[in-house]
Amino acid sequence: MSYLHTPKQNLFLAALPEKDYERLQACLELVSLPQGWAVYENGGELDLVYFPTTGIISLLKIIDNEEPVKIAVIGNEGVFGISMLMGRKIAPTRAVVQRAGFGYRLKATNLRREFELGSPLRYLLQQYTQSLMVGIAKATIPALRPALRSGIPFAGSPAPLA
Repeated sequence: MSYLHTPKQNLFLAALPEKDYERLQACLELVSLPQGWAVYENGGELDLVYFPTTGIISLLKIIDNEEPVKIAVIGNEGVFGISMLMGRKIAPTRAVVQRAGFGYRLKATNLRREFELGSPLRYLLQQYTQSLMVGIAKATIPALRPALRSGIPFAGSPAPLA
């Protein structure tokens, strides 16, 4: 029995109105996500966005030169690479395939074009980004507690505004 892959296995893509989905579908490319593959290294150029369907991508961040901390897990509900919509051209985290599977990728320029059109995709990306940021905050606070208690600035602290 063969397995049929479709972009709508990704719940983010499935939530798009049909017109917007069809416009994006022509640009989506099915890709294998082998376990352990580094989708992006910290500092790598963000030129592709990934929509996992059966694979899972973990986002890892090194805090204060310690072991990497898993700050987020992205499965078929989400998208990886959206920080480029906020002006970042460089990956702020390391992204590694935690569970092998498949997904779809899209050139960042295509996603940026859709975002700038003001289509429903923009609204969904904003909602997803907010949810992802809340999840990242919840995941990183325990790892940062010692630095927060000591009052010593830690790597990744924002620079003072003064």
